[in-house]
Amino acid sequence: MIPLIQANQQLFILSILVFSLVILLWILQHWIIQHGKQLFDSVMHYGGTFKQHVGKSNLFIRIKYKYPRVFSFLSRRFQLQHFYGLALTLLFLAMGYILALLTGLVEDVVTSDSIVTIDYFVSQQMNMLHQPSVVNFFIFITSFGSFAISCLIVILVCVISLIIRQPYILIGLLVSTIGSSLFSFLSKLLFHRVRPVDALLLEQSYSFPSGHATIVIALYGFLTYLAIRFSPNFIRQVRIFFTMFLFAVLVGLSRMVLNEHYLSDVLGGFLVGALWLIISISLTEWLSAKGKITWQIPGSAMQNYIVGLSIILVLIATLIYAKVYQFPLLLK
Repeated sequence: MIPLIQANQQLFILSILVFSLVILLWILQHWIIQHGKQLFDSVMHYGGTFKQHVGKSNLFIRIKYKYPRVFSFLSRRFQLQHFYGLALTLLFLAMGYILALLTGLVEDVVTSDSIVTIDYFVSQQMNMLHQPSVVNFFIFITSFGSFAISCLIVILVCVISLIIRQPYILIGLLVSTIGSSLFSFLSKLLFHRVRPVDALLLEQSYSFPSGHATIVIALYGFLTYLAIRFSPNFIRQVRIFFTMFLFAVLVGLSRMVLNEHYLSDVLGGFLVGALWLIISISLTEWLSAKGKITWQIPGSAMQNYIVGLSIILVLIATLIYAKVYQFPLLLK
């Protein structure tokens, strides 16, 4: 057993990491299902108590009457009654935080900071994972982030949105996918970072940021948001979120296992995708606040059939794409 592990050390470590991540996500998912609503109610309760306490303080009262416009603006940012309050505030804070992380990552890559050393080390380790079963699995996974499959998914979502008579959700979908793809494409041209030398698949574009990592957050993340928004069941919402999280990690990991990208490329792609995902969610929630989108739509057997058929079609198309297009690239 020990000689086998030593001969496949990188595969063993990768398997342990993936298995540990799955267990951690399962535990976290189970905990949120059991205690999530209670935790949310507690936060809301203590938040209301804190607001009442602060509102009675002399300093707060003086600021309120001395700077009424500033106070009115800030107070509206924390209201729960409408989208323009706390929801929009949290979205803007998340966007600013992600933008700061992306800026820091770009600076580290450009200045060849410690992240670049980590990139080369991870790439060397991944270069030893050339077992056919590992390569075949991750080629299938990485195919979900390809341009062809992404276009197929967008077309299917367009059809489904027209069937359920919710065309305005396509605005957020197109903003997220097209915006993130253009941003990623222009960033590649700007940074001109060369891909790892031992890449298994031949790609013509530059390396930073990863387009697959970008689209898995921007496109699949937005689909996850829609699935959660349309689902009235809290347990199902939690499971949808964690399934998407694991899927995104696997797609990002596939780009490194196949040596198509460095670690920082994948992280950069995740951040770019998250940035555009927040923009598209903000836009969709604004349209919802305007009454353009209805989330409580009556379900039907036909709608469930169409969604299920679309998922099966995407799986089959991805498998065909991996077999017909991706695998021949290994032979070139």
